[in-house]
Amino acid sequence: MILRFKDRTFNLNVDAPPSKSVYHRELIVRFLKGYEDDLTPDAEDSKDIAATKNCLRALRDGTLVLDCNESGSTLRFMIPVAAAYIHCKKLTGTAVFKTAGRLYDRPLDALEVCLKDHGIKIIRDDVSRTFSLEGDLTEGTFVIDGSVSSQYVSGLMMALMLLEGSDLKVTGEPSSIHYIELTKSITDKYEDPDGKDLKELHIEGDWSGGAFLLSLKELINGTLNVGNLDRDSVQGDKAIEDYLKACGTDELTWDCRDIPDIVPYMAVVAAFRNKVTVFNNIGRLRVKESDRVAAIREQLQAAGIKTEETEETLTVYGTSGFDNDMITLESYNDHRMVMSAMLIAAALRCDLNIDTDAPLDKSFPGLRHIIKEEFS
Repeated sequence: MILRFKDRTFNLNVDAPPSKSVYHRELIVRFLKGYEDDLTPDAEDSKDIAATKNCLRALRDGTLVLDCNESGSTLRFMIPVAAAYIHCKKLTGTAVFKTAGRLYDRPLDALEVCLKDHGIKIIRDDVSRTFSLEGDLTEGTFVIDGSVSSQYVSGLMMALMLLEGSDLKVTGEPSSIHYIELTKSITDKYEDPDGKDLKELHIEGDWSGGAFLLSLKELINGTLNVGNLDRDSVQGDKAIEDYLKACGTDELTWDCRDIPDIVPYMAVVAAFRNKVTVFNNIGRLRVKESDRVAAIREQLQAAGIKTEETEETLTVYGTSGFDNDMITLESYNDHRMVMSAMLIAAALRCDLNIDTDAPLDKSFPGLRHIIKEEFS
């Protein structure tokens, strides 16, 4: 498909989508607290949110077949939550987690170790690419290495809402600490409402999607007003504002340990705003929906932009120009990489030939409508 950026001047007003990070956690915590009216499928739901709703309905209905689709958050949250729910509700049967795309290949090691100490084995089926839970959860102190993924920690934090006699010990240096803080803010809200009306579900705007929009605002020919972002949010990807302010320099170094999802956007901005930019702590990008280190390097290379990598760093060098009317880039079946491709084309003022925009349904389905109206 072709997206038109060449010889175009834009005047856009776009709202950030609902925050997936908040939405996942709100749905799960509300469910554990007895709020089940929010689980109805909605045509506006991203695929990841639809997956979490599906899993919670499966628990509610006792079917225990939990379809996580490609959502890493859903799988990593729901494994400990399902184990705790099955234990507390004394359900019979085996919980089976279905996966799609690269999800089955993404790591669960630390969570497997933690739950094994509490009577739960995570069984892999390489043929069906599913996970199942074997055993009955035992309570006590759950010990998890937080340096691998904050999602393990968040999943256990939510599961422990059902296990009053248990606690959580996090070892190592937690990654993406802002996501853990986000989980705590939501569990605290429902554990101690303090007069808050919790009947209505409200989801704030997504700073991950907002980071793409704010980056596009920096690079597009014209204007873009971005709405639905809460400046008081605890979402870590709010750091995009600090990053964009820091750009426009010869050399810049940025620690990405807590903001891995927005690194592809930051890398594109770096190529057009700085001479040399070094992104640290980027190793976890290799095990997302695509290998995002390899993917962003390939996209930038197609635009004539030099990059280098080590195990934990990505270096991006400023571009000296690009003369073609169109650039051809891959989506890698990854929503973040579709958006980074759009940023490259916007910055180059050239049209974009990309295989598909369908992966956007994972996090920002509304962007596909905007593409159809504004960029086709």
